[in-house]
Amino acid sequence: MFLLILSTFAIIFGIYWYFFHTPDYAGYVTTAGSALKKYSNVEDLMNLTQNPEEDIWILDVREEEYYVMDHIPTAKNFPYDEVEKWHSKIPLGTQLIIYCDLSLKSQTVIDFLEQKGHTQMLNWGKYKKWIYPEVVEEDISI
Repeated sequence: MFLLILSTFAIIFGIYWYFFHTPDYAGYVTTAGSALKKYSNVEDLMNLTQNPEEDIWILDVREEEYYVMDHIPTAKNFPYDEVEKWHSKIPLGTQLIIYCDLSLKSQTVIDFLEQKGHTQMLNWGKYKKWIYPEVVEEDISI
């Protein structure tokens, strides 16, 4: 009986920790990233996807299989768990708008990229904020 009560408590605590305790970093901008703050708004990000700027990249740091299923138009997939492999592909000075599923992975990537010299980044937050049509890929390449 004791193990049943303990197991139930552990499950409830796990659900709380995952869904309610996870900090939300959406809207966080790095030291030189204040110009990107306007793209926190879904409509402004949509306008950017329709009129891309060469020096602003949208990065989807979710796992590749989620990116392939759907993503924000013009976004490039750079999975967060492979950041050490791909970070050198992003030129210093590029402005980065980064999103994932919960904003926590995005923040981890931002912290890492800051250590590598990137200073213009926005944590856009959760992909689920996107209300416009997504892009579905048949093939992917980084």
